[in-house]
Amino acid sequence: MPLKLTKTSVTVLKPKGKPYERRDSAVKGFVVRVLPSGTKVFWLRYSFGGNRSCRFKLGVFGNVSVEGARALATTAAGEVAKGINPQARKTSDRVKAGRDRLTKLRTFLDDRFESWAKANMKSWSIQLKRIRSDFKDQLEQPMTDLHRIAAERIRQKWQKGGKQPRTINRDMQRLQSVLSRAVEAGVLDRHPLRGLKPMKFDKAGRVRYLSATEEAALREALDRREARLRAERMRYNTWRIARHMDPLPDRDGDLLDHLKPLTLVALNTGLRRGELFSLQWSDVKLAEGMLTVRAATAKTGQTRHIPLNTEAAAVLASWRKRQSAAGFVFPGAEGAR
Repeated sequence: MPLKLTKTSVTVLKPKGKPYERRDSAVKGFVVRVLPSGTKVFWLRYSFGGNRSCRFKLGVFGNVSVEGARALATTAAGEVAKGINPQARKTSDRVKAGRDRLTKLRTFLDDRFESWAKANMKSWSIQLKRIRSDFKDQLEQPMTDLHRIAAERIRQKWQKGGKQPRTINRDMQRLQSVLSRAVEAGVLDRHPLRGLKPMKFDKAGRVRYLSATEEAALREALDRREARLRAERMRYNTWRIARHMDPLPDRDGDLLDHLKPLTLVALNTGLRRGELFSLQWSDVKLAEGMLTVRAATAKTGQTRHIPLNTEAAAVLASWRKRQSAAGFVFPGAEGAR
């Protein structure tokens, strides 16, 4: 039986073994549902699109007053009369609110992009650090505001600050990749920087090899360092012998530590630093004169095989004599990378 829902009439309703409802006599479909726990929840029951059992939650008694819930019920009933499903509208609003929150650059980086980058990018931490640094002034903006005109202003600012076009293009590409991911994730409907052209620059490139003079100077410096280390080792052994201590074992050849062999292998093969640090003896085939850079450690993500010239093979063969048969070619502390 309907009754006028008031603070007093709702307060006196007692919980039972099963949930039950009391209808309001003033607003059609406005009910309070009493749960066995004692919680009392206001709902609007209505029919929509042939479904006679639709309901829309208005709030919990105590968090919302009876009159406040009745006002919400009246508004929702008005939406139904206009052909709007309040429950579907509420769901849509919730989705939109979540989507709007994610459209902020900082939020999307923190909540979505970082986890994706960890799983898909080898240098994810460096890339994210650069994005957050380069676009620190845009972190609190919606990504939809990062359109072509805004990007052009950012590029002009960078250029006035001394950044070169090549670097500007690379930094802007990081943002473009984030926005592409936002489109793929359904956070953005379209890419705000679609059609942005990279800045023009001289593509002659940089000289990325040593001249004969530079190579000679490098080799001489490595030899001087080896000679200094060997002299220090001899003086230390003399000190130990004078104190009746066993001397350190002699080191055959001229490779006292990793620096010279690592440098010479890099010089002769062109391996990048990360590739050298990740190189394992299982990837070095001295008999075949070949080493392999695995896809997992290669910057390009592609496995490649590199022939060893005479010097590279000799250096690796000499260095292997004092290393274990497995593990990293140039190990760090306790055999780690």
